Amino acid sequence: MKRSRRLTNITFIHAADLHLDSPFHGISRLPEEVYRRIKNSTFKSAENVFKLAIDEQADFILLAGDLFDEANRSLKAQMFLRKQFLKLKENNIQVYVIFGNHDHLGGDWTPIEWPDNVHIFSAEDIEEKSFYKDGRLAASIYGYSYPERSVFANKAAEIKKTTDAPLHIGMIHGTLSGESGHDPYCPFSLQDLKNGQMDYWALGHIHKRQVISAADPAVIYPGNTQSRHMKETGEKGCYLVNVCSGELSFEFKAVSDVLWETACIDISGTKQMTELISLMQDAFQSFRNRGKPACVKMVLTGETPSYLAEGQAGIADEILDIFHEEEREEDAFIWLTAIEDQTDAALSGIERDAFFQELLQEMHEFQYFSLILDDLERHPVFRRNGERFNEEDFRDIRAQAEKLLLHELKTLKR
Repeated sequence: MKRSRRLTNITFIHAADLHLDSPFHGISRLPEEVYRRIKNSTFKSAENVFKLAIDEQADFILLAGDLFDEANRSLKAQMFLRKQFLKLKENNIQVYVIFGNHDHLGGDWTPIEWPDNVHIFSAEDIEEKSFYKDGRLAASIYGYSYPERSVFANKAAEIKKTTDAPLHIGMIHGTLSGESGHDPYCPFSLQDLKNGQMDYWALGHIHKRQVISAADPAVIYPGNTQSRHMKETGEKGCYLVNVCSGELSFEFKAVSDVLWETACIDISGTKQMTELISLMQDAFQSFRNRGKPACVKMVLTGETPSYLAEGQAGIADEILDIFHEEEREEDAFIWLTAIEDQTDAALSGIERDAFFQELLQEMHEFQYFSLILDDLERHPVFRRNGERFNEEDFRDIRAQAEKLLLHELKTLKR
């Protein structure tokens, strides 16, 4: 971005997909302290975003949709945000909000009064909200909130300049063409965004952090601020954006309270269970060095050692118990969520069997997963709490089906 017009230096935060009140389905065997920390992690991560804004003396924050996990947002979550927004007001920080498919304006909730530094975009049409600094129009911010959960119109294409502000920012909660694994709400193309002549596009909806375009215009998905399951691994956060002398720069800032990670361990050549546990402890230490709690799935790879041969079906649960016992009292706990065996056992007679090979071929050539799962994805409960299946999910399903098939055939041969 380069302007010949006189510009005011601006600093702002771009965040999205806070998903306050996320239920964290599927977490089991958790001590109360660990569960409470994970359950509260979306709130703590959001608080970290607002603290960052204050520390960086930001002029404003852009929140690009799905602040709440449900359209029927809880009073607790609303009051939490109100408290945070009041802190921002005390520091002269404005807040610009669009609501997305999870927290659309068609929900049923107890309304509260927001502080006057909070500017919420309506669901009726694209709106422009002006930001003034030092008495001058410094930026025009354009956005749109969802009136209901499913919005399939290309609202991004409707965002155009309407003022002579030196900085123009578009906010949209939607799906860039080619993205998979998410509902295609408010779909748009990169060309649609370029046509809008914005300087910066503050996107939301996709939970994976992505810089779609670094300049002319800058187009960014910050991802969600807190992982909620094993499909959302790695650091999560927001973007700190600076506009100085007509130049726009941005930097990712990690804010997540609890990490979700997958660790792969090659156990080829290990002879004893103690060696496996030692390797796992080393992996745990690498996560502990980050200084944050983490939920970790351990994936075992390499050749299958003899101590993990048949007859050891319950050993994974025993290992889980060992590691859980050590982590119960840790503030920065490393919680082992699962142990996944992806080791390569030596080929048995069954695996060389022509019938088994034919079944595997049929399974890998099967192309209709999406049709079979369509009814599930349309179910109201799934639409509220689940995420669309993608190619990675299909590969996982095939791998698990192969293991199950092999196990059942071995059982029949006994």
